[in-house]
Amino acid sequence: MITAAACKELADQYNALSRVAGTTPSRASVLKNIARSFTGLSTQLDRLAALTRDDAKSNQLRLAQDNQHGRRPSPGRLAGKA
Repeated sequence: MITAAACKELADQYNALSRVAGTTPSRASVLKNIARSFTGLSTQLDRLAALTRDDAKSNQLRLAQDNQHGRRPSPGRLAGKA
């Protein structure tokens, strides 16, 4: 699966290609649009990673609270469906 860092790198490469001497304006425009798309994908992947981390922390907290109170978590609680 592609990473946010790889998307950022690709965005930089496409931006650089859009600035190469002799590149036609229409080609430069397409290259810049591709770069923007990779930048947007990178942002979305960063957001997804943050949500995944937050969900994992929430699940760990729920499990710790259940263990503290001597409860066995139900399968729904393990999946974050409390």
